[in-house]
Amino acid sequence: MKLTKGINRLSTCGLIFVSFCCLLYINYINRTFWYDEAYTIAIMKHSFSEIWKITATDVHPPLYYFMLKLFIGIFGDSLFVMRIFSNLGVMASCLLGIFPIRRLFGEKVMFSFVLLMILMPVNQYLGVEIRMYSWAMFFVLACAVYAYEVFQKETLFCYSKMTFFGICAAYTHYYALIAVFSIFLILTIYLLNKKRTVVRPILFSIIFLLAYSPWVPILTTQFYSVHENFWVETPTLKDILLFSYYFFSPKEPSHPYTIFSIWTMSAALLIMLGLVFTLTIIIIRMHIQDKSNKRLRAGAYFILVFVSTIMITFAITFLIKPISVPRYTSCMLGALILGIAIYGVELYKTKAKPIAISGLILLSMLSIARFFSEKAYYISQNKKFTEVAAFVESKDKSLKMIAPLEAYPTLAELSVLLSKKEFLLFSPDDNTTYLPFEIKTIEMLPNISEFFFVQTANDSTVIPGKYRIKSKLQLDKIIISQIEAKNSN
Repeated sequence: MKLTKGINRLSTCGLIFVSFCCLLYINYINRTFWYDEAYTIAIMKHSFSEIWKITATDVHPPLYYFMLKLFIGIFGDSLFVMRIFSNLGVMASCLLGIFPIRRLFGEKVMFSFVLLMILMPVNQYLGVEIRMYSWAMFFVLACAVYAYEVFQKETLFCYSKMTFFGICAAYTHYYALIAVFSIFLILTIYLLNKKRTVVRPILFSIIFLLAYSPWVPILTTQFYSVHENFWVETPTLKDILLFSYYFFSPKEPSHPYTIFSIWTMSAALLIMLGLVFTLTIIIIRMHIQDKSNKRLRAGAYFILVFVSTIMITFAITFLIKPISVPRYTSCMLGALILGIAIYGVELYKTKAKPIAISGLILLSMLSIARFFSEKAYYISQNKKFTEVAAFVESKDKSLKMIAPLEAYPTLAELSVLLSKKEFLLFSPDDNTTYLPFEIKTIEMLPNISEFFFVQTANDSTVIPGKYRIKSKLQLDKIIISQIEAKNSN
């Protein structure tokens, strides 16, 4: 028996190591970044106090940025190192499987959880992007796991662990904050239902609020700001469909399975969703037939953490202001996967075993497809970034880069890629500072002989007649023109 357990742990550690190496490889070949990653890279140039102030004007809390700044202070500030930190967030979630999850649910659930964490295609984004989502997933999962431990034994140490990770989650992402609220609420309702005292949940809720109180005024200000002006729009039916398959597939239409046709991937995703629906029906029937099964109730709890957070955020979206974004749901992915792992072990004992295995095989295929597609995508993006840098650096290095407001995200990315140049945003009557980027705003085009003008393909900004295009580079939807005054010669 001990030998079997040792083999299970060894194989699980082997899975984690292989996954880590695969993510390291993707990290290594990916030398590009998009706007949100550029934001993270830019904010790393600021002090801790400045990061607190800058994030106060953003829509995310500061803990991830603090952690990353400490990490790059030790290991360097290259893109590779920053991506490794995101990679470590996924690995930290896997390690929860080896330690508290194994202790609470056994070897089979541990192995199933780690396997699903590794195979879930979306984790190939979370372990690569220079953003906070992998760590938000870890903190929420840890909070949920230790809350479940509180169900078993209401010790002060269990409450302390739950509250600590809850505080970390809340300071990492607002979806994580809502998830923590759900966890505390579910715990309180459970204790009341069992006619137990709720003194400790209330006490640790107060501790949580005291720890979060420095950020509450900022949260209030940000909530007002989001209510007045936020880029997220009310989800359409197409958006809701993306929510349903986001974890299996692309993060956005511009980042698809590039080496497969839309029809091939649509068919695979449709089959996967069909399997998920079928297994959900079977699980509901298992709950009805065996109401005393503690494992099934445990699986329901972790799924409920995910579902309740989605319900709350959708309620806010449709009643107050749209805040529903598919990638934000990755904050609760760890809890969802743990619930699925627990159910999966139970399903394996039933006649539904072939369906569960079919789902696992298809998930493996989607994960492998995602890996090779990511490789192809990043190689193409690397080429694009290289061409942009070569075009700009082949010209007069003193030329300023100017862009209209419509091209601000592109200008922000270029300000990180080409950090030695001067960047100006042509945006009249705009008092925004655009921190953490080193971008200045101007009300009119400067009276200089030459400059670069950055546009998007659908930008209608007209260059004044006194200027002409000397040379131009167009890649996808980005246009960089070298502009020259007609009388400069």
